Formats: sequence, C-alpha cells, structure tokens
Amino acid sequence: MMEDLSLHILDLAENALNAGATRIGIAITENIPGDRLTIRVSDNGRGMSAPDRRRALDPFFTTQKKRTGLGLSLLTQAARQCGGDVALVTTPGRGTRVTARFLHAHIDRQPLTKMAETIMILVLGNPEVVFRYRHRRNDRVFTLTSDRFTGGRGLGIPDHPRVIGALQQTLRAGLARIGVQPNPKKKVAGRR
Repeated sequence: MMEDLSLHILDLAENALNAGATRIGIAITENIPGDRLTIRVSDNGRGMSAPDRRRALDPFFTTQKKRTGLGLSLLTQAARQCGGDVALVTTPGRGTRVTARFLHAHIDRQPLTKMAETIMILVLGNPEVVFRYRHRRNDRVFTLTSDRFTGGRGLGIPDHPRVIGALQQTLRAGLARIGVQPNPKKKVAGRR
C-alpha cells in the first residue's frame, strides 16, 4: 500500500509519460462539507485498447516490461476501502482519464500531503511535457501550468536553481493560500 495519495498521482502520471503523453492534467477537488475527495489524472497519450481497458485494474496485468501493474489496482483498493471508487476512461490514440473518489474524512483514507514534491518531481524531471495542476479546496482554487517554469515565460533551464526555487515557492504559497497544509495532523476518532 502506498503511504500517501500523492504517490498514486505520481504513479498515474508516470503511466501517462510511458504512454507518450505530452500534456498531463492533475486535478484535485476537496469538498470538505460534502465529505468528498476527487483526484483526476488525464493525458493525451496513446490510450488503451478495449481488451487492455477491461484488464487495467487487474494487479497481474501490465503493458510495461514489469510483471505486475499494481498502480491502478492499489488506487482502486485505497478508494474502495474509503467509500469511493475509480473510473477509467480511455480512447486509443487520444489518451486516458483516471478519476478516483474517496470519502474525505474516512478514517482509513491515506493522507494527501506531498503534492508540492510530486509536482516538482514531474515538472523538473519532464520539462518537455506540459503539466496542468489544479487543486480546489472548498471554494478556493490554486492552478499551476508547468510551461511557465520550463520555457513559456523564459525563466531558463528547468534544473537551474532559480527555476527550482520559483516552482517550489509558487507551489508552497499557492497550496497554503487555499488551506492545504504540507503535513496536517490526522484527526483521531473522538478527539477534536
């Protein structure tokens, strides 16, 4: 089991990269009053055939050279144990969209605390790909598009310290502005 939902997001994005995606969207919606957490990762990669789509959630199926495809099956297990589920929509030659839904306050829901680090890894490790990250928490929204840091605004080489620092500061400030704490303490049942 993965320890943080951001690792599932990283896995989904890596799958998209392996499928040849040049654009990857990551959208998180936290509706705390409605007790809902939705994670959506979409891409413009090669998509899946109908037979591959039917087997995609099977932990022993993969299109890669590894022997198992645990990523989607682990995400599905994590969502289902928290009153949610996973939906997969894919079109050959056009891309894939994975949507995972959770009960936000479920006691067994994994935390979502490492999004800044996850986005930094993806953006700095894949400067040729455009990542669009949107995080909504109740009525507040933070949006980041990677090409601002990897070429679109001329900040320079993606691994330059100035670019790394600007990306890190933008992520931290943007997430803090919408109320996402880097390592919130998990509520214990019966305590306030």
